[in-house]
Amino acid sequence: MSKERKPLYVGVDTLCSDLDVSKAKAYEIIRELNREMKEQNPRALVVTGKVNRIWYEEACLKTGVNH
Repeated sequence: MSKERKPLYVGVDTLCSDLDVSKAKAYEIIRELNREMKEQNPRALVVTGKVNRIWYEEACLKTGVNH
Protein backbone atom coordinates (compact mmCIF):
# COMPACT_ATOMS: atom_id res chain seq x y z
CA MET A 1 0.00 0.00 0.00
CA SER A 2 2.31 2.72 -1.25
CA LYS A 3 1.02 6.24 -1.52
CA GLU A 4 2.42 8.21 -4.45
CA ARG A 5 4.20 11.33 -3.26
CA LYS A 6 4.31 14.54 -5.22
CA PRO A 7 7.73 16.08 -5.86
CA LEU A 8 8.78 18.83 -3.46
CA TYR A 9 9.56 21.22 -6.32
CA VAL A 10 7.60 22.10 -9.47
CA GLY A 11 9.40 22.65 -12.76
CA VAL A 12 8.76 24.78 -15.80
CA ASP A 13 6.81 22.08 -17.66
CA THR A 14 4.25 21.89 -14.86
CA LEU A 15 3.75 25.65 -14.90
CA CYS A 16 3.39 25.65 -18.68
CA SER A 17 0.71 22.98 -18.44
CA ASP A 18 -1.15 24.35 -15.40
CA LEU A 19 -1.12 28.01 -16.41
CA ASP A 20 -1.05 27.63 -20.21
CA VAL A 21 1.98 29.89 -20.62
CA SER A 22 5.21 29.75 -22.60
CA LYS A 23 8.43 28.41 -21.07
CA ALA A 24 9.86 31.93 -20.94
CA LYS A 25 6.83 33.16 -18.98
CA ALA A 26 6.95 30.10 -16.71
CA TYR A 27 10.59 30.83 -15.83
CA GLU A 28 9.64 34.45 -15.12
CA ILE A 29 6.87 33.27 -12.77
CA ILE A 30 9.26 30.86 -11.04
CA ARG A 31 11.80 33.65 -10.47
CA GLU A 32 9.10 35.92 -9.01
CA LEU A 33 7.67 33.21 -6.74
CA ASN A 34 11.15 32.28 -5.50
CA ARG A 35 11.94 35.95 -4.83
CA GLU A 36 8.73 36.39 -2.85
CA MET A 37 9.30 33.18 -0.91
CA LYS A 38 12.87 34.21 -0.04
CA GLU A 39 11.69 37.66 1.12
CA GLN A 40 9.08 36.14 3.45
CA ASN A 41 11.24 33.17 4.52
CA PRO A 42 14.94 34.14 4.36
CA ARG A 43 16.04 30.62 5.37
CA ALA A 44 14.00 28.93 2.62
CA LEU A 45 15.84 26.82 0.07
CA VAL A 46 15.45 28.06 -3.49
CA VAL A 47 16.26 25.85 -6.48
CA THR A 48 16.95 27.71 -9.72
CA GLY A 49 14.37 26.86 -12.38
CA LYS A 50 11.97 25.26 -9.89
CA VAL A 51 9.60 26.46 -7.21
CA ASN A 52 8.44 24.88 -3.96
CA ARG A 53 5.23 22.95 -4.70
CA ILE A 54 3.30 24.22 -1.66
CA TRP A 55 4.30 27.84 -2.35
CA TYR A 56 3.31 27.45 -6.01
CA GLU A 57 -0.05 25.85 -5.26
CA GLU A 58 -0.96 28.50 -2.70
CA ALA A 59 0.15 31.39 -4.90
CA CYS A 60 -1.04 30.24 -8.32
CA LEU A 61 -3.61 27.51 -7.93
CA LYS A 62 -5.24 28.51 -4.62
CA THR A 63 -5.21 24.87 -3.49
CA GLY A 64 -3.11 25.34 -0.37
CA VAL A 65 -4.22 24.07 3.02
CA ASN A 66 -5.24 27.58 4.09
CA HIS A 67 -7.60 28.08 1.15
